[in-house]
Amino acid sequence: MDIIITGAGLSGLSTALSLRRANPFHRITILERSSHYTASSSSSPSSQNNKSYTSHELGAAINVPPSVSRFLCHPERGRGCGLDPLKQKRGDTMEQVGEGLDHSRNEEVWKGGGALWYAHRVDLHEGLLGLVVEMDDDEIGNNGNGEGKEEVNGVDGMDGKRRKGRKGWVRIEGGKEVVAYDPSKPSVTLSDNTVLTADLIIAADGVHSRAPEYILGHPNQPQMLPDPKLNTCYRFLIPTAEIADDPDTKFFLDEDRKEAKVCRLWPDVKGKKRVIAYRCQGGEVFNFVVMLRDETSTAKREDWHAPVSKSEVLAKLSDFHPGILAVINKATDLKRWPLLYRPPIPTWHKDRLVLVGDAAHPMLPHHGQGGAQAIEDGLVLGLCLGDLSSTSSSSPEELERRLQVYEKIRRNRASAIQVMSNVGFDEEAPRELEGYLKEEGWNGGVPKNMKEVVELEYGPDVVERTVKTMKEEVDAGWEIPRGFFPGFKRQ
Repeated sequence: MDIIITGAGLSGLSTALSLRRANPFHRITILERSSHYTASSSSSPSSQNNKSYTSHELGAAINVPPSVSRFLCHPERGRGCGLDPLKQKRGDTMEQVGEGLDHSRNEEVWKGGGALWYAHRVDLHEGLLGLVVEMDDDEIGNNGNGEGKEEVNGVDGMDGKRRKGRKGWVRIEGGKEVVAYDPSKPSVTLSDNTVLTADLIIAADGVHSRAPEYILGHPNQPQMLPDPKLNTCYRFLIPTAEIADDPDTKFFLDEDRKEAKVCRLWPDVKGKKRVIAYRCQGGEVFNFVVMLRDETSTAKREDWHAPVSKSEVLAKLSDFHPGILAVINKATDLKRWPLLYRPPIPTWHKDRLVLVGDAAHPMLPHHGQGGAQAIEDGLVLGLCLGDLSSTSSSSPEELERRLQVYEKIRRNRASAIQVMSNVGFDEEAPRELEGYLKEEGWNGGVPKNMKEVVELEYGPDVVERTVKTMKEEVDAGWEIPRGFFPGFKRQ
């Protein structure tokens, strides 16, 4: 299939990786608004093996929970796409998050285990980017001459024939801002009025994507959160060495105790604020997140990169311990992020336009699930479309069926976590959650404590769910394509 993905963030790259692993004949073009993506050679499909790209990704640390790390980072378990943040010294395994949330018990949540990682967002993005553009011919089922080497769901090249000269590709084009969608053609219109068409358009261009409006018939507008919900987030990074070198802040590292490798939470429920801190980049950097209620906030649009003065942050936290303030005082580049809520939407696709990631389900940061759910979207969508092609054997009706299966696997789960992300781990879950969990078939009910929240968010295995649903809805003999998880011989 000829596929256009709008956006080269975590959801776009994850989707491209899954699509390409599931079907080496897909021809994928990723349109990225940022012009920071640069190629070292011609952008023609025939030169993809010689390409290299520079990541544009910005931001602080990101949560990579067991529900994602089990297939992203652990090839020895048969669920690994090849990314290993620990080996690359891009994250730490957290033993505990806050008071009483101990992730050493992941084995109890999911029988196959799974690590909780905290990686720098840039590191995770660059890791996924490398997997997408450097996929080895042996991994994707080709012998380098455009011939299918391995079967994909039982056939060579989807139609039983080897296809010389029809090898697929992933091409990333920077400086391409999408301003309009047409779900029926399908097509996208760029800011320079160029119109591009494909067999399928996948909108992965984030919370400000215009795609939901073309699916719903109206924009999914952000909503201001009512009191007492926290509506403002400050984010900043501090090098661990700077904390260690100052006698007044060295205490914070707590090197000889368990807290040295955990995510720490300082809640002030009465004051409507909280401070969260954890390490990333192999422990070399501390990531700080401050969330609070600011009655003066009038923001009506999300902005992750708006600068904020250190004096404002320190003033908002003036009643916190002087030791914590001394650590925060070392921050030099602080950002302010207004927390606005967008409710779950009733469908993620229309005709041949489909949503993934924040374009489908923007989430507040309380549970650190935004990136994880985006990666799950990409994994599932790629598998659902794996054995489709541009030939007449893949009718519009069949593509519609696959998009419905994708939504069945993903929408209710992501919507439930979207709703739950309006509150912290230590707060009562919204009752609105009940309807989504019932549709999802979750038997545990609305979580009543931190352990139950972790079981809901970290426990389900999206790969197993995809296999089960594809067998039930599409083909009883459906299996994960060979080579989808490199290094795992039998899938």
